[in-house]
Amino acid sequence: MLSSAAACAVGLKQSPEAKPARPPSQLHAAAELTLVSDYRRGGVTQSDNAPALQGRVTLRTDSGLSAGAFATSMHGRRGSNAQATLFGAQRFELGETELSFGATAVFFFGGDADPFGVVNTSVSHPVGPVDATLSVNYAPPQDALDDEDGININLRARTPLGRLNGLPVTAAASAGWSEGEFAMGAETKLDWSAGVTVEIEDAELGFAYVDNDLDDHRGEAGVVLSITHRF
Repeated sequence: MLSSAAACAVGLKQSPEAKPARPPSQLHAAAELTLVSDYRRGGVTQSDNAPALQGRVTLRTDSGLSAGAFATSMHGRRGSNAQATLFGAQRFELGETELSFGATAVFFFGGDADPFGVVNTSVSHPVGPVDATLSVNYAPPQDALDDEDGININLRARTPLGRLNGLPVTAAASAGWSEGEFAMGAETKLDWSAGVTVEIEDAELGFAYVDNDLDDHRGEAGVVLSITHRF
């Protein structure tokens, strides 16, 4: 009993000097590596219908602030063979609705294309079992765009379909309208896609049909296969 009392006394004596526990970190990191059979942006190939390797890193805080980087191989804009994007945004939650405001800087490598900036905003809201997101991207006039601007409006939707042999399957679809820089030489451009993804532990397999209304070779529809590994 005396020994136990002495141990308790020592513990009580040391407790005021004990270091306080550190609060849990509010910073969350995520990364993914993706291989696609064709890098398509706005329904148009950016890799000359060839496979592309892509990577993304995102940092998020509990307050809704996020920042990250995206990089991909490509074959397109003024001879570029790679593209890197830096982005940041602030997210606000209003019940089930999520608002986001941010900005993006796009850089090109291997050619003579200059970087340019884009401002972004989006609103997401569940509609029954469907997660719907409406986004608007605007590139103001700048030297890299020959002092022209561009706007893109995109509607995306995702919904779970169930399980295939125990693996979650999700359907996704999108439709976009572009003008100016984002119309890629046309007065306006429409694009759309539909596909499914299957999750296998930390990996995701994707299959999507992508098309647009351009009346040249860039308007050819295509099927894009993808495999993504998340870390």
